[in-house]
Amino acid sequence: MSVHGGRMSLGEMVARLRSSRGLSQEQLAEQSGISVRAIGEIERGATRRPHRETLRALAGTLGLTPEEHEAFAGAARSTPPPDTRRRRTATRPALPAPVTSIVGRSDDLSAVLRLVQDSAVRLVTITGTGGVGKTRLALEVGWRAAGRFESVRGLDLSPLRHPDDVPQALAESLRTPDPAALIGDGRWLLVLDSFEHVAAAATTVATLLAGCPRLTVLVTSRSPLRLRGEHLWPLVPLSTPDGDDAAGLADNAAVRLLVERTAAVRPGFTLTVDNAAAVAALCRRLDGLPLALELAAARLRTQAPAQVLAQVRDLHGDTVDLADRHLSLRRTVEWSTRGLTDLDRRLFGLLGAFAGGADPVDIEAVLGAPSLSLATLAAHSLVTVTEQAGYPRIGMLDTIREVVEDQLTSGDDRDAHAGHFLRLVRDGDPRLADEQENVRAAIQHAVDAAPTLLQVATVRALTNHYVARGRFAEGRRMLTGAAGVAPTEQARAWALHGAAVTANQSGDPQAALALATAAAETFGADPEGRAATLTLIGNAHKFAGRYEEAAAAYTGVLDQARITGDARRETIALNNLGALAHDRGAYAEAIGYHSAALSRKREIGDRRGVAVAQLNLGAVRNDTGDHTGAATLLTESAATFAALGEPGSEAFALALLAQSQAGLARWEDAAATGRRALELARRAEHAQAMGLALLALGLTAAANGDPGDADRLFREALTFPIGLPDQARIREHLDGRAPAVLRAGDR
Repeated sequence: MSVHGGRMSLGEMVARLRSSRGLSQEQLAEQSGISVRAIGEIERGATRRPHRETLRALAGTLGLTPEEHEAFAGAARSTPPPDTRRRRTATRPALPAPVTSIVGRSDDLSAVLRLVQDSAVRLVTITGTGGVGKTRLALEVGWRAAGRFESVRGLDLSPLRHPDDVPQALAESLRTPDPAALIGDGRWLLVLDSFEHVAAAATTVATLLAGCPRLTVLVTSRSPLRLRGEHLWPLVPLSTPDGDDAAGLADNAAVRLLVERTAAVRPGFTLTVDNAAAVAALCRRLDGLPLALELAAARLRTQAPAQVLAQVRDLHGDTVDLADRHLSLRRTVEWSTRGLTDLDRRLFGLLGAFAGGADPVDIEAVLGAPSLSLATLAAHSLVTVTEQAGYPRIGMLDTIREVVEDQLTSGDDRDAHAGHFLRLVRDGDPRLADEQENVRAAIQHAVDAAPTLLQVATVRALTNHYVARGRFAEGRRMLTGAAGVAPTEQARAWALHGAAVTANQSGDPQAALALATAAAETFGADPEGRAATLTLIGNAHKFAGRYEEAAAAYTGVLDQARITGDARRETIALNNLGALAHDRGAYAEAIGYHSAALSRKREIGDRRGVAVAQLNLGAVRNDTGDHTGAATLLTESAATFAALGEPGSEAFALALLAQSQAGLARWEDAAATGRRALELARRAEHAQAMGLALLALGLTAAANGDPGDADRLFREALTFPIGLPDQARIREHLDGRAPAVLRAGDR
C-alpha cells in the first residue's frame, strides 16, 4: 500500500490502513485491545492526538511496512494537539450516529465541511443518483461540524410525498410550531435528507433561510433545489479499478469499501491474489455505487467473489451514465431478493408499505404472524435494525424501498397496513406519537385506493387525531380528500365537518364556514350531525370575531338540545357560550355558563365532562384573580384526566394549575407543575398546552430574578397557539409592564 502522509490526516490514514488489511473497526479493536469507540473517534478526527500507547498498539496490529510506519509516525506528529482553551460545550447533533466508517470520500468530506462551516454559505445541496452515498456523507458532515454550530438537527423527508407536509414535519421534528422563531439568529445547521420527494417545498427552505440569518441548510437530493445562493456538490460513485492486479487494488475506493464491508460480516476476508480479479470485476459491474457494493458484501458473507460476480453479470451493460447507474442499482436490489424464500419476500414486500420505519409489533399485527424473517432480511443488508426509545425499529433505505414498493408491495399489503394504522387511530393508541409517517401513509392510501376504510368512526377519529396534534393543514387536505371518496353520505358529511374544523383551527374561518355549510347539507336530518355543524359554524364566527353570530349559533344548539333532551349536547353548548363570554371578558357571564355545564355534567354522571367543565371554569377564575378557587378545580380536573389516560388534557389542566400557583406566589409548586405540564404536552403533541406551560415557567423565572430565562420562555410560548389574553400578558412582561409583584419576585 502506498501512503502519502503529507496529504492524509491521521484518522484517514488509520481508516485506509485498516481497510487495506481487510479489517473492520470491530476486528481491529479486538486484535489491538483498543475500544471500537476509540478507533471510530480517531478515524473521524474527534480524537486528534491519541496516546502514544494507543498509536503503538495500532501500528503493531496493522503490521506496518517501514514506509507506512514512517508516514504513520509523521501524521501522528503533525496532527495539531487538542485546543485546550475554554469554549462552549458542543451540543450533541440530533442526527443518527454513523455506525460504519466512511470510505473513499475524504475529498468530498473536506469540501462539504468547508462549505457548511463558511458563514457566507447558507445552502449546500449534495446531489447524485440513488445509492451513491449522499445521506452517509451528510451525516458525517453533520457530526464533524457540530462543534461549529449551536445546534445541529436533521429531518428525513423520504416518508413524505406532499410538499405541504414539510413545514409540519419540520415543526414536529424541532418540537415547536414555529421553527423560524425557535432558530432565530442562532448558528444552526439543519440537515434535510431525500428532498427529491418534496421538491416543490424548496420555498419553505427559502423562507426559513430568509428569516434565520445565521442558519445553514445542508440538503441531499437527486436534483438541485434551484434557490438563489445554493452551492451544489455533485457526488459521483466511487472510483473503480482499471486493472486486476492485487497489489494495486488496495488503494481503490470501491475495492476498499467492498472488502471492509465483507470483512465485517465475514471475519478474516481479505483481498488476495486469488480473488483480486473477481473483486475488481464486481466493483466495475456495480459501477462503484456504495449501496450496490454493500448489498454485494452481504452476499459475500457465504459466497466467493467469483460466485457473486457470476450472479450479477447480467445486471446491465458497460455504460455508466447516471440513468444506467440508477438502473444498475434497481437491478442489484432485485438480484438481492432472488435468494429469499416466499415468506421472506412476502415480509419484504409488506415492509415497503411502511413509512418512516416499523415496530415489530405492528409488522406482526399486519402480517398476521410472527415476523421471523427479519433476521434474514437484515443479514442480506436489505433492512436496518436500530433502537428507538429502548425498542427495536426496522428501517429500509429509501432507494431500496422504492424498488420494493414497485416490485414486491401488493395492494393487499397496502390495504392491510392502512387498515391496521387506521384502527390505531380509532382506538387512540398512545404509540401513534411515534408513527406519524405510517398514519399519513395509511390515510393517503385509503383516500387514493381503499375508500371503504373511511367509515364514519374512522373519519371522526381522524378529525380528533389532527386537532389534538395541531396538524391542521394536513388534516384539512386529507379530510377534504376523504370527503371526495367516502363510501357513505354520513362518512362524507363527517369528513367535511372535520375539514371545516381543521380549517377553522388553522385560521381560515371563511373556508370553515363553506365546508360546514356543505356538511350541514350532507347531514340532512341527522340531529347529531346538524348540531355538531351548527356548533362549528359558531366556532368559525368566533374565530372571525363575529361574536353575535357565534352566540346565536351556540344558543340555537342549546335550544335544540333542551327540546330533544340531549344532555350531552346541552353541556357542549353551555361550555361554548362560556368560552365565548370568557373571550369577550364577560367573566361573570362565563362563570355562569361553565357552572351550569359543570352541574349538568355531574347530574348525568359524565366523568370526563366534569373534568372539562372544571378546566374551563378554572381558567376563568384564574383570570378573575380567584387563584385559590381555580387551583382546586384544576387539581381535580388534572387528576381525572390522568386517571382517564389523556396526557394532552392533563397537560392543559396542569399548565393552568401552574398559573394558579404562580398567582398565589407558590413559585416552587408552579415551577414543578409547569415542568410536568410541558413534559406531558410535548409527549402528547398538545401545542396549546405547551404554550401555556411555557407561560407559567416564564412567570416563575421572572419571579426568581432570572429575566433572561423568563424572556426566552415567554418568546417560545408566543410561538404556540395560545389565547389573546395570554399573549397580552406575555407582551406586558416583555415590555417591562408586568405587575410589580411578579417582576420583583416578591414571595
